[in-house]
Amino acid sequence: MRVFQVSLPHFYQIDSVDQTAVISQMVSLFAGPTQHCRFLTFITPASLERLEQERRRLALGIEPAWARRGLMEEVRLIGEWGSQGEMRKTRHFFVDFHDTLTAGDLSHWRVVAEEGYPQLPIPGEYAEYKDHMAPVIKRPNGRLQLDNSRYRYAVLASYQLTRTWDWRHPLAQMITSADGPMIICIDVRKLHPERVTASAEFWLGMVNNGQDRNALTASTEAEAALNVQDEAIHHVRCLFMLLDKNGTTLRERMDKLRKTSTQYMKVDRLLGYQAGAAQMFGPWSRPPGLPSGHFNVLSRAPAVFAGMWGVGRAQQTAGYYLGISVDEVAPHVYYLDWKGNDPFHGIILGRTGKGKTVGAQALAWRLAEQGAQVILLEPQGHSRRLHQLAGEEIASYSKLSYATTRLNILDVVYENPTDQYDHVITLLGLLLNPLGNNPRLFANAEVAAVRRALQLTYAAYDWQTELLVDHGLTPTLATFCHKLYQVAQQSMASTSEGITTIQTPAPTASAGSLVADAAVALAEEIENLYVFGDYAEIFNVPTNLDLTLKEQIVLFDFSEVPERRRPLFYYATLAGINHQVRRSPRKRAIIVDEVHYMNQEASLMTFLANMVKTVRTFGAAVIMIDQDLEAFIGVEGAQAESMASGTNVTAGQFVLNNSSWMIAFGMKRDAACRLVTHFKDEILSSHAEFLARMGSDDRHGKGMAVVRANGRADMIFFQLRPIEATYLLGS
Repeated sequence: MRVFQVSLPHFYQIDSVDQTAVISQMVSLFAGPTQHCRFLTFITPASLERLEQERRRLALGIEPAWARRGLMEEVRLIGEWGSQGEMRKTRHFFVDFHDTLTAGDLSHWRVVAEEGYPQLPIPGEYAEYKDHMAPVIKRPNGRLQLDNSRYRYAVLASYQLTRTWDWRHPLAQMITSADGPMIICIDVRKLHPERVTASAEFWLGMVNNGQDRNALTASTEAEAALNVQDEAIHHVRCLFMLLDKNGTTLRERMDKLRKTSTQYMKVDRLLGYQAGAAQMFGPWSRPPGLPSGHFNVLSRAPAVFAGMWGVGRAQQTAGYYLGISVDEVAPHVYYLDWKGNDPFHGIILGRTGKGKTVGAQALAWRLAEQGAQVILLEPQGHSRRLHQLAGEEIASYSKLSYATTRLNILDVVYENPTDQYDHVITLLGLLLNPLGNNPRLFANAEVAAVRRALQLTYAAYDWQTELLVDHGLTPTLATFCHKLYQVAQQSMASTSEGITTIQTPAPTASAGSLVADAAVALAEEIENLYVFGDYAEIFNVPTNLDLTLKEQIVLFDFSEVPERRRPLFYYATLAGINHQVRRSPRKRAIIVDEVHYMNQEASLMTFLANMVKTVRTFGAAVIMIDQDLEAFIGVEGAQAESMASGTNVTAGQFVLNNSSWMIAFGMKRDAACRLVTHFKDEILSSHAEFLARMGSDDRHGKGMAVVRANGRADMIFFQLRPIEATYLLGS
């Protein structure tokens, strides 16, 4: 006899095609080498003691009191969940009585270990009652006394299937709905073909006899079994052992099991057979004393029974707490882990009012608790709630507006002058689009004029020790315009010299004159708007935006920046952050809310994609938030202001493909279905249905989400800790 502890990891999260393939493999196993075997599944309320200990150890190991306070609230929540016993822990064993199988034969299972027969939780002496077994202690005088410190147990059996089964129904449902310790035993015996032939002949005789109303059905089944080519016939018994320390509660659970299982199988009490039935849970290959009732099934039925081995999972203890899994099959506390220098870029999606903003701020708070610096850019003003939660000591809050914010687009944020010139050209294109409805594209002559003017503007300063270090020294737009005029003069002078030398009239304008004209036109346009106009006090002065990133939580609120200017301010702020990330590496999470502002211009999304590509080496992660995938890949029907021009689908696709995780809150049905299309074999159709129904009933309300990470997806409730709920709800 060999015993394997086995599981089908995350069987409930793989695509239906893959599930069918796994079931087919198991059908072949039961049709082939497996003879007589037994499955045992132990179901107990999950012990969260280890999780509680690990999170408590983490909390006590963190120095700041504010961080420890939040983690200790989480520890108390874990204690409450553990005491409720609503989560299930399962262990699954496969017993091969003929000692013919190896771990290689079980390739579709995960074989954890090969060990001795599992110890059942019924040690000691028991007395047999009519419907259950009671623990007893033998007194010195020979009399038996009930031992209330140990479990009573009752065994129920099923010999009849009433409907077609799949891997979830009914055994997986019975496991997840178990309201106390339970063991499921499935005994599988392969029948010899001669017995099948004899059965067919017997039932044919019964049909001719006309005395049994079920004879025709039985005869048809037996005849069909004779014609099966690739499956074997099995005799299967399914027994349930319920354990409880209270006799009344035990009987209530027995009645509940019988009532809830009638849809798929008939479960009977074994009155007077409790002791004999209990031997089925022991190492005896053929225990005597059980009723002779049975049902015959093809290899597919034991294979479907085995599907329940996918139920249950080990509880992760490390990472950032998100909430509670609401999956019917394997509920657990969900953690999102960031290991070492692994990429942690993420995406948070969801419609307005479904919990996206609150969830993002809660995640930001939890990242900060465990030492990561959090930088949040958002345009709705909700970050003030996170600032109130964090307090002045650990958080900075910058509210950007025309009234208070000063922005010099010439600030140097790149080590390489060529990259810096490209950066300024991008900002200048946004700046010369004051109404936000006519994207500014520069001609070649204009680009040449700008680059030469920038070269002259920065020439009087040391790049490394002045321009990159102190933005207070950066020349302003007035200086830049002066340099544009200088470029025009130099270009015209070089053109004049060329004409006098060659002595031939030019039929068209020369390149020099084109650059000169472009430089003058740009200088006049910039001066009229931003040097002498009413915008001058905002853009023709040194930057006052603090991008030194000193605090643990750095918040930027763009709610008072005009809608048309948000791409400009977003990009300028992110460019400064990108500069600091490279100069001072540390573990950082850069969270960009309403990321569609970065997709209004193709160059901005290219910048964001490059940021995703490179900042990981400096210890940083980029987390992007929007309503759905339209903000990244410009699907038809996107928000008008975000997709009106310049959608950079290639950059958006790169960002999606390089995101390590995704959290999706409630979405429109078509947007949820796009997730299924984009993340094949991870986001399933059931997840899309879950997202589409958000807000339709109690189980699909605010805070419900699907988390995609580590190659699979989980449905969770993004549960807040008490202090988070106090400050963040209503964002």
